[in-house]
Amino acid sequence: MKLDTIRDEARSKIEGLEMPESIRTPGRTWTRYPEGLEEKITSSESIEASIETEGEVKVFTGEEVLKKAGKKAFDLIKADENKLNAIHAANINSLIYAEASGESELHIEYSEDRPVMSHLIVDAEKNAELTVTEETDSEEFNTSFTEIYVGENASVEYGAVEKPEGFSYSRRKAITKKYGAINWLNGIFEGDLNRTKIETVLKGDNSETEMTGVWYPTGEQHHDISLHVRHIGDNTKCDMDSRSVVDNKARSLYEGLQKVERTATDTSSFQDQETLMLSDKAESDASPKLMIENPDVEASHAAAAGTVEKDKQHYLESRGLNEDKAERLVVKGFFEPVMREIKVPKVKESIRAEVQRKLDEKE
Repeated sequence: MKLDTIRDEARSKIEGLEMPESIRTPGRTWTRYPEGLEEKITSSESIEASIETEGEVKVFTGEEVLKKAGKKAFDLIKADENKLNAIHAANINSLIYAEASGESELHIEYSEDRPVMSHLIVDAEKNAELTVTEETDSEEFNTSFTEIYVGENASVEYGAVEKPEGFSYSRRKAITKKYGAINWLNGIFEGDLNRTKIETVLKGDNSETEMTGVWYPTGEQHHDISLHVRHIGDNTKCDMDSRSVVDNKARSLYEGLQKVERTATDTSSFQDQETLMLSDKAESDASPKLMIENPDVEASHAAAAGTVEKDKQHYLESRGLNEDKAERLVVKGFFEPVMREIKVPKVKESIRAEVQRKLDEKE
């Protein structure tokens, strides 16, 4: 199939599809999408990403991707799943396919003054060890799709830092074979409205995933994050850990789902989400969920939101720090448990820089 064919088929379906569902609470739909998104896309002309590789990984771009990837393109994430998926498929301007066969790294970066509609497909073959990073800085309307196939006994470390302006929509999904491992990290720091969904299908026996989210909306920004895992194989493991800081009139929305299929025995699945509220005008909502069809499971979920603890702030101020500096230390300390778990130095440095920039904006 050619890229023009994918675009044409997706374009023909846009009008008949609905927007992705949002969390609803009594009397409220939390995420409402802006009108006229397609009008912000003025061209589907290809964008050249900055790509750096190291080790045993082959990278293909453009039309060559569809020849090499075959049915892997839009297999995990369907183009006709919802309207935003179809808009993405109809306007892709960066298509990348990577095959990793050994220990390797792949770093992709976009810095554009127009919308970026990027699609990355990764095939980590048997025994491969791959580190992948994506960083996007764009304007108006950004979509970022990532499909990852984790081979037998392969491991993938994935990290993304999103800094687009305007509206951003990201979809990331992986499927594992036996003994495969996929660790996700997603950091979100910009955008008027950012909607991100990360999914792992633990199909192979003894496969595992870690899913980590870090986001920091300020002003009137709205960040909406979903983490989903589906346990299918035996002895699969999942650990979700996410943290958000919300300031000014910003909103933080989280939805987590752990689904354990009837076939999945000896499952371990844990989920924790915490939010720090820095303003009484900020808003936060969390919806962690369990769907368990096999009783042979260890599983739990938790979510909490709170303000800066008075005793901590008082302690710091008693040591000579003013209120603003005390708050800065509390914010950094709040993110630190997650930061310690990040295994990709490039992403850790980028997230620390973004957190510092957000704090500096308050001065």
